[in-house]
Amino acid sequence: MDRTPSELIIGYFKKSLDQEGMDEFYKWVNENPDNKKLFFEAKTIFDSISNNSVLDINDSWQRLLDKKNSDRQTKHTPFWKHMSKYAAVASIAIILTSAFFFFFVNNEFTPPSAEYISGDGIQSDMIILPDGTKVNIGAKTNFRFDPDYGKKDRIVYLEGEAYFDVAKHKDKPFIVKVNGQDIEALGTKFNVMAYASDSIYTTTLLEGSVSLSTQNIAKKTILKPDQQFTYNKNNRSIAVSEVDASLYTAWINGYYYFSDQDLKLILSKLTDIYGITFEVSSETLINKKFTGTFYRGQSVNNILEIINLSIPIKYKMKEDHVIIQEN
Repeated sequence: MDRTPSELIIGYFKKSLDQEGMDEFYKWVNENPDNKKLFFEAKTIFDSISNNSVLDINDSWQRLLDKKNSDRQTKHTPFWKHMSKYAAVASIAIILTSAFFFFFVNNEFTPPSAEYISGDGIQSDMIILPDGTKVNIGAKTNFRFDPDYGKKDRIVYLEGEAYFDVAKHKDKPFIVKVNGQDIEALGTKFNVMAYASDSIYTTTLLEGSVSLSTQNIAKKTILKPDQQFTYNKNNRSIAVSEVDASLYTAWINGYYYFSDQDLKLILSKLTDIYGITFEVSSETLINKKFTGTFYRGQSVNNILEIINLSIPIKYKMKEDHVIIQEN
């Protein structure tokens, strides 16, 4: 089922896309830098609007459409139907931005602005926040920041993977919120991997220090450089280990390092990066361990051949689906 870009963006905002729709959405976003930029601009505005408790988004959107198109629209059509009908692909971000400024200028609310820098397909995309903090965004990652970002504190929300180079503001803590965790830093560099589908979240510190508050864990954890914090959601356990932190941030330049990771996690990462699904024949095979580094410029065939050197496998690829069996 082919959806228009506007339908994909709106469906993503509404969280109404099925798995096929989500795959189609991610494929569209990753087709070219212009698509990424358009989506990021629309999402930034939408997040700012939808997170402001004063604004009734349905009512506000309706009033804007009534004002701009009074001869073409009615007052009782639902918000999303209006948007689907009138938001042309090339002007989605412009329409959302117009709604935002139209309804907030009089309320003396100014949204924080961020700069989006598209990657080249190998290097990751980057967002520069209003305070100068740089955030590299991983594949299939949801990232947003509060509308009042920088007023008292600096709060961002993450589902996926991101590398943070935090600008120093001692009086304004920088906090990354993931499901069940708050990660607080002042001026530092660290990586967070926290996909909703993963059972393990990791925080890896390069410079400075971070403080982690974890749900159901009474004591905070303070990390030092080249330490990694691991939280297992299934058994609610935590661990701190010594690592070479640079290996866990190499992904921003297209390199993905796996240290004694099971095949299931590796294939999940390849799915995020390449949009390919994997089917593994046995539970024994999917839990086998692998250590190595892949480059995003490599083909999936090439990566599977590298895995085959450590874990004997045979595989069959058909379009965007790979079946893997023990060799």
